[in-house]
Amino acid sequence: MAISSIFNDVLGPVMRGPSSSHSAAACRIGLLLRQLMHEQITAIVVDYDPNGSLVTTHESQGTDMGLYGGLLGWEADDEQMPHYRSALEKAGIETIVNYLDYQAPHPNYYRISISNQWITHTLSAISTGGGMMEVLNIDGAEVSIFGDKYVVLIYGREP
Repeated sequence: MAISSIFNDVLGPVMRGPSSSHSAAACRIGLLLRQLMHEQITAIVVDYDPNGSLVTTHESQGTDMGLYGGLLGWEADDEQMPHYRSALEKAGIETIVNYLDYQAPHPNYYRISISNQWITHTLSAISTGGGMMEVLNIDGAEVSIFGDKYVVLIYGREP
């Protein structure tokens, strides 16, 4: 993940446009998902609430480009970003986008399920503006992760 800097965190993120709230924040979410899955991703399902902003903007404002670019391990300013569709296909990552009314608590709310042959994780996050984001929930556990520090997640087994 990118190191905090005056250019990315004060003046605005260095990124592929058009919208830092959508593309740069989505890229950070995608990079976190990639780490959560140890870079082994075969499918992603993204649920957007029609009452939020992402249903009408996920294609036009760069959300898809950022999110999937992050899944592929690309930073927000990577020159490959516009070619994310062909790269996803080459990587064998299936993508499904659903529009579901689930009363999202924020206009830029992401509800995501990501999987490979061994495991599935769920994650909820929001874009908070200026390329920043916050992960709110991982696998049903409430968290508050901004992607600016290293975080260790420890999973226990039920007795």
